[in-house]
Amino acid sequence: FVILTGNSGTGKTRIATKFAEYMKQDDILSNSLLVPVGADWTDNTKILGYYNPLANNGTGKYEKTPIFEFLEKAVENSNIPFFLILDEMNLSHVERYFSDFLSKMELVDYKNKDKKTYFDIPGYGLLEFPKNLFITGTVNIDETTYMFSPKVLDRANVIEFKPEKDTILNTLLSDNTNDKIEPSEPNAAESVMKLAN
Repeated sequence: FVILTGNSGTGKTRIATKFAEYMKQDDILSNSLLVPVGADWTDNTKILGYYNPLANNGTGKYEKTPIFEFLEKAVENSNIPFFLILDEMNLSHVERYFSDFLSKMELVDYKNKDKKTYFDIPGYGLLEFPKNLFITGTVNIDETTYMFSPKVLDRANVIEFKPEKDTILNTLLSDNTNDKIEPSEPNAAESVMKLAN
């Protein structure tokens, strides 16, 4: 779990998405998901979904979010790193929508491949917390955002972006038309998984 912080326009989201693109192993399978966090994220339904008793003509259905489906895909492909990028993560109180993840991060035993950790979701059942999931949050610190609690900071690696004036000017003036990322080395994804575990 990494938090990238800094002024707006310093490339936090771009770095997170480009790194995920670099780690991509399969042209068909997408191993990254960029989700903009909204100020209306006041509970975990924007992340894990909810049970809708009125769906299917009143028989009910669990409404999955793109993040929920992304987690399922990560569990099915446990040998590939998956990158969830929460853009503008602190536009809402992180503890309100992300508390399930913060709790599970404490319980995951990365060294024991057979021991699994699950979300117990009302109306759905158990959803495995994928050990191959890497979460990046991008944040701006200004009057429209919320500060992080010690619980969040205790579980995160915080990287602050403080670019020099000349670096920003050179980036703005440079030709970014050739912005394609070359594929990673064949074993790069496996190496990242080994380092993480």
